[in-house]
Amino acid sequence: MNGLGRQEMVVTILLFVALTVSCASGGSSQDSLEIHVSRLVDETTKSESRQDRAVRDLQALGSEAVPHIVGYLGDIRPLANDKITLANDTTNAFEDFRHYSPDTVHDILSAVLNQLTGQSFVFVYNGASAQEREDNRRKWIDWCRTEFPEKAASCNGE
Repeated sequence: MNGLGRQEMVVTILLFVALTVSCASGGSSQDSLEIHVSRLVDETTKSESRQDRAVRDLQALGSEAVPHIVGYLGDIRPLANDKITLANDTTNAFEDFRHYSPDTVHDILSAVLNQLTGQSFVFVYNGASAQEREDNRRKWIDWCRTEFPEKAASCNGE
């Protein structure tokens, strides 16, 4: 078998099939990132453990996911858990962790965005009024359009 053992041949065939299916799907990596962010945002409303995992996963996506996350700031569904702990990565941090009590998906996404970008507009991480959330959302969208002009539609939630 051309020097390949049975196991290597199976692995090669599986890789070929996976690549073929991936190419045939025609979806861009941005489309799959949008779908992934959407799923993670939804997970924040399911259970405490799923929310914690979703927050970690959203942070792990890094700055590439920021426009997609900003696009979900209009989501005001209640969270599965109203407690969140984030690593405090700021220089000269007083504490190793930041603890918040967000009420809605908007609140927790704002905390994640702050973690990813260092930006903060309206402090909503411990809950906020509807008007404060809307002000925060508008400021994030404006910032996002400036920082990611090619992804303005994602920033707008489109």
